[in-house]
Amino acid sequence: MNASHEIDLNHWNRLSKFRYYRQFENQLFNITLQADAGPLYDYARQNRQSFFLMTLFAILKALNRVPQMRQRITEEERVIEFEHVAALTTIMTQDGEFNMALTEYADCFHDFRIQAASAVEEAKTGKFDPDVRKRNDYICASCVPWYGFSALSQAALSLKQSIVILAWGKMDEHSRIPISLQVNHALVDGIHVGHFLKFTEENFLHPETL
Repeated sequence: MNASHEIDLNHWNRLSKFRYYRQFENQLFNITLQADAGPLYDYARQNRQSFFLMTLFAILKALNRVPQMRQRITEEERVIEFEHVAALTTIMTQDGEFNMALTEYADCFHDFRIQAASAVEEAKTGKFDPDVRKRNDYICASCVPWYGFSALSQAALSLKQSIVILAWGKMDEHSRIPISLQVNHALVDGIHVGHFLKFTEENFLHPETL
């Protein structure tokens, strides 16, 4: 079971910013980043691993190092911080549509791959447990391998939502991939996005440590 704790808002150094942004009709901001995925791609190919799963894990592991991206706002306006978050990712099905696969977090790629590969295969056949959506200890992650992009805005069920949504695109001729990130400004600032990018770049450059 994923552990979590509630942040004491009365002793939270972010309380004034939190209350300020919770007044906004649209609290979300989108940003597109670029990261060198060449070493990760080469490592995956040489070791016969899924580049998709390695990229997903490298991004997810980086995101889990940023506490603000593990925080969620409840319907009662409480702020919960999870010990870790999983990734709910889109998977192409056999009929050309897409389904969702829940890939649970693990400390190393070996353990992540075992569970994630099974979830991906089930998703390809159309299997998905809708009860997963009752959770909020995950991010939404999509890969769009058909093209790159310089900007991308994510769909939002609510403009007050706090679940992180991201997507990454096709690797270009310089081995860079775009990563689009949507976060709630009540929880996340630009500096936190910067931390996420730094950790992602470290994982991409040193895939043997994953």
